[in-house]
Amino acid sequence: MRLSIRDSGRYLIEFDRLDVQGRKAVSGCGLVFSLKGSSPGSERNVDIFDIQLGLHNSEGSRFIVPSIPYADSLRQTSQYSNGNESFHFEAVLTLEQINAIEEIRQDGDLKLVVTLKALLSSSSGLERSYERSEVVVPREVWLKALSSSGFCRTVLYEIPLPASDVDIESLLTKARGFIETGHYKDAVMQCRHIIEWLEEQRGDKREAAAANRMAHSDSRKDMTSIERLLSLREQLKNVCQLGGHGREAFTRSQALSVLGMTMALISEPTVGALSVR
Repeated sequence: MRLSIRDSGRYLIEFDRLDVQGRKAVSGCGLVFSLKGSSPGSERNVDIFDIQLGLHNSEGSRFIVPSIPYADSLRQTSQYSNGNESFHFEAVLTLEQINAIEEIRQDGDLKLVVTLKALLSSSSGLERSYERSEVVVPREVWLKALSSSGFCRTVLYEIPLPASDVDIESLLTKARGFIETGHYKDAVMQCRHIIEWLEEQRGDKREAAAANRMAHSDSRKDMTSIERLLSLREQLKNVCQLGGHGREAFTRSQALSVLGMTMALISEPTVGALSVR
């Protein structure tokens, strides 16, 4: 990555690294984007203000975050070289924004186009500085930042968690963790474990299989709502079977959908969890 702030073509500050860290926020996910670099020194004093960082998709055609302001309001240059420049840009992103970024990233590194804008004030007047550069945030760095921001611990649905010897919450967290690290089939298999646990808790495995057979027969018009939900649960279990034994791959969106349906079934007392804690 090469990104700089320039005054009349002269480099004031040069950045060669972008770091990302996560922070807890009241609402959404807090992220700190830090540009790291150095300053060669300037012959004249220049005030740098209105510094804005922009994030785009890897083609640069779509905004992810149009503008993140610099944490400090003003930076002044001097004639002395500074080998350790750090500019921090703090943002709180919504879960929708994070999910959109994850759709771009899939299971690899996060590839971005970063823009840096600033206003410069010196004895010669005002000048604008604008540059853009392609940046790759390693997958491990991005996942660590997401975890620190609380994103990986976000529950997709508000559901009652059953009182049981089985820690259902850990199974859900593990499934979500598999999705965030790109192991989509493993996430789907975790959902199968949850459904099998539901069957054992409720003791209605045979009823679910019978309801599913009924759903594929001429008697389906006579099925009750509970029988139809049991059939739905059985069908979802069949989908999850591919997570352990099928050759087909699951996409991220498919794995999220399976997890969402599994969590929805847990929250429905007639086919899901029998009790809450």
